[in-house]
Amino acid sequence: MKTFRCNCQEQPILFFESSHCLACGRTVGLDDDFKQVVPYDLDEKSGLFFKADQPTVFYQKCDNNARYQACNGMVNLNTFVHVDGKDEVLCFACRFNETVPDLTIVEHIPLWRKMETAKRRALYTLKALPVPLRNIIQDPENGISFDFTTDRDVKDHFASKLEDQEAVFTGHDCGHITINLAEANDVARSHTRLAMRERYRTLLGHFRHELGHYYFDQLIANSPEKHALCKQYFGDDELSYQKALDRHYKKGAPADWREHFISAYATMHPYEDWAETWAHYMHIIDTLETAQNFSISGSALGGAVDTAEVGGLQLPQEYYFSAQTSITNILDTWMDFSVILNSLNRSMGLRDAYPFVLTQAVRTKLSFIHHAVHNRLHLLPVLEEQTTDPNN
Repeated sequence: MKTFRCNCQEQPILFFESSHCLACGRTVGLDDDFKQVVPYDLDEKSGLFFKADQPTVFYQKCDNNARYQACNGMVNLNTFVHVDGKDEVLCFACRFNETVPDLTIVEHIPLWRKMETAKRRALYTLKALPVPLRNIIQDPENGISFDFTTDRDVKDHFASKLEDQEAVFTGHDCGHITINLAEANDVARSHTRLAMRERYRTLLGHFRHELGHYYFDQLIANSPEKHALCKQYFGDDELSYQKALDRHYKKGAPADWREHFISAYATMHPYEDWAETWAHYMHIIDTLETAQNFSISGSALGGAVDTAEVGGLQLPQEYYFSAQTSITNILDTWMDFSVILNSLNRSMGLRDAYPFVLTQAVRTKLSFIHHAVHNRLHLLPVLEEQTTDPNN
């Protein structure tokens, strides 16, 4: 994730979530192209905003920004098109929402803000990649939509079930992604993480995981050739999902799962292996972009000369496939950098930020994701047939 700069005299850093400049006080926000956070001047007569270099193009704060401070989106009124039957003015990110939490319950509002922050970060990385990213208004058949709701009581950290409320499960269904609002509550999420014996559980991780399911459908499932190749890397996804689910929660992950999978949950079914690996690919390239932004180097670790310098990487968000650093160098650099990342956390008395090991089997799957994102799967080798099924 990059940082940005205000154009005022002090030129202070603007962060991805910034809503005003701390130096000059002007409104700042994400433009409708969803590429940068920039400052806006207020036109006193109309009450609208404009960029200094485009004084005739007017912007309005997204309704969710103006009313709830749930985002920092700015809407270009020259290009914005109202949806039939709705008078909402929503920014790029908020147009993906189908259902937001019940905002008459005031305790839901700060949790919804956390949901929106994680969602925007997930979408920002995807927007920079050569993958489809459309909402259901733009593409009713293949677009993405989000439901943020809950079946439990916020007042006791989502411990109690709400009466007359259907169960809400975080998941994906044909582009429709549901995330339970309880995941935005630190107490509820930590309780679940401990109960599930997970090393990592975050809102951003949920978004990236569920979006991974969506992109399996978009990039793999509709192509028999790509699907056949994917099975060689991730296993036969035509195996019964329900049986795999029952087996996973009855028996747990295989004892040697770390040799083949990025997480214990990835062992459950090839669909989940893909989604978990997709999420980690997004974690890696986004965090390396952040390191580049702040000129953080991994050279002190004594890694390979060509891969240890984070600043020398050409990441997928910035370059066409042919110009990028190889996925091997990206992963080598990540492994070096994650040591620094974890060491910084330990110095603050925190858990490791990235408590995972990239075995060769996991690196091979991450390479598949990398090539799938860029529609270059034909460059990957056909794997030798596995003698054992790592999902059993």
